[in-house]
Amino acid sequence: MTTARHRQGKRWMARWVDHDGLERTKAFDRKADAERHRVEVTTQLTTGTYADPRRGAVTFGTIAEPWFDSKSGLKAKTRAGYRSLLDVVVLPRWGETPLRDITHADVQSWVHRLATDPDARQRKASKQPAEDDHKGLSAARVVQAYQVLDQVLRFAVRARYISLNPAADVQLPRKMVPEKTPLTHEQVRQIADAAGDLRTAVYVLGYGGLRYGELAALRVGDVDARRRRLKVSRSVTDVAKMGMVEGTTKTHQTRSVPLPAFVMDLVAQQIKGRSPDKLVFPHNDGSWIPRDWFALRLDKASSTVGLVGVTPHVLRHTAGSLAVASGASVVTVQKLLGHQSPITTMNAYAHQLPDDFDNLAAAMDTAARAAAVK
Repeated sequence: MTTARHRQGKRWMARWVDHDGLERTKAFDRKADAERHRVEVTTQLTTGTYADPRRGAVTFGTIAEPWFDSKSGLKAKTRAGYRSLLDVVVLPRWGETPLRDITHADVQSWVHRLATDPDARQRKASKQPAEDDHKGLSAARVVQAYQVLDQVLRFAVRARYISLNPAADVQLPRKMVPEKTPLTHEQVRQIADAAGDLRTAVYVLGYGGLRYGELAALRVGDVDARRRRLKVSRSVTDVAKMGMVEGTTKTHQTRSVPLPAFVMDLVAQQIKGRSPDKLVFPHNDGSWIPRDWFALRLDKASSTVGLVGVTPHVLRHTAGSLAVASGASVVTVQKLLGHQSPITTMNAYAHQLPDDFDNLAAAMDTAARAAAVK
């Protein structure tokens, strides 16, 4: 239909009724454009993708807070990580920007700047110039920041502040995955012997495959010496501004972890005469051992025997590798390590699984020859 401004500019008016039952309009110069817009809006209303353009005037920072509040069910460390990324990386750029003004090109440019601009890095005043100070944030940090931005914008789409997510299909920097070289049985023994009071803990990580937080949270009551099993149901982590926080495991699941007899004998000796509620590996004051404290002493023990780069995670990876080398199936290793999916286990250890192609070819050859004889 024409507007009251017939022959005075935008003559054609597109009308529609939104989800709230309110009539909306938009004026166009041409009838075809007005009709096209009406059809597009009708389609969006039908498919549930419609968003009132005026709601897009809300700033990113305004919608970021209810998004963050919706993450209340996450682990404390995960929430603290989101809060840090919002405050330090995301909100300084997007906080005051209206949602409707955020474009795909702007998001792509921001991601590129984070990865390449040295000003994107957070430095302490006393920090000496580092070799990579000419670069931006690490690829992992850039991806994390983008994921927070993307999640907030997805939240805005679901809340019908905007109809499309401008952060969709953004090209991200490729994260370099460092090669993880597992230890041998002999190397585990050497490190354990050099670790002093942490000897048993090194063996539990190297053969039980626990995450460090799971090891630190183990209680005497979790040890079943007769069956040589550990019940892993808790994990502890250091959360910024909160200190050490105990919660569920990474996958929120409880699992039973087998230990070799000689390792369980060491654990049994470690907990002898202690009540079930006590930690298996307590710090000097009886509380949880901080990861950094443990990692420093593990590094010193490793250096003593001529090894470098040995971390609690390397010991966990070693447990998985030694299990595969011993003939354990993917599913068994998955259960041992507490992976949520066997795909994760396959990605980590597929190169160590036995190659059955020769056996397969031989079996097919035998079957074919048998069929030919008939």
